[in-house]
Amino acid sequence: MKILWLLILISSYSCVVEKAVEMDTVNFGSFSIDLPVDWKVNEIKGVDSYVKEIVTSDSDTIYFDYGYYSDSLEEESIRIYPSSMIPWFMERKIDTSGIVFLNKEKIENSDREKYRKQKFTYEIVDGYQAKIVEPRIIGYGLTGVYFDSLGVGDIGNIRLQISGQDLDSDNNELFLQSIRTIKIKNR
Repeated sequence: MKILWLLILISSYSCVVEKAVEMDTVNFGSFSIDLPVDWKVNEIKGVDSYVKEIVTSDSDTIYFDYGYYSDSLEEESIRIYPSSMIPWFMERKIDTSGIVFLNKEKIENSDREKYRKQKFTYEIVDGYQAKIVEPRIIGYGLTGVYFDSLGVGDIGNIRLQISGQDLDSDNNELFLQSIRTIKIKNR
């Protein structure tokens, strides 16, 4: 019996031990970030900003945009109406795809939160306020970081956003770890 318990203890401990991932600091000029060594950085052409793509070992793709017009990673507003308004939409032949109808007359912000794909928090990363976005359900939604102001240029705030869509569980976790290693160079 003691041997059985010992085997169960050893096997459950081995499930908890995580594989260490080798990381490497990648310098993008204005900032650096630690990424897994098997992730690749590809050149892509930006119009009004500095952009690149990062491809994970599982072929998930993460993009970054450094410039004046970087996306703030805001989720599109959820359109929710009382179900009593369905006839109004139908009479006017308004497309209701993407609209949520609830069996209540007053729609609260808490109702909208239930339908959002992502959640966000604010953290300080290398001395800057960073908006960190994660999907509510891993693998279904956006994971990323947004810095609203890394300085001021000729036409306004310089911003940085790095994000990936529908990342698998391992890549999502590795990317969130990487986000917290960002170092901003232009101070």
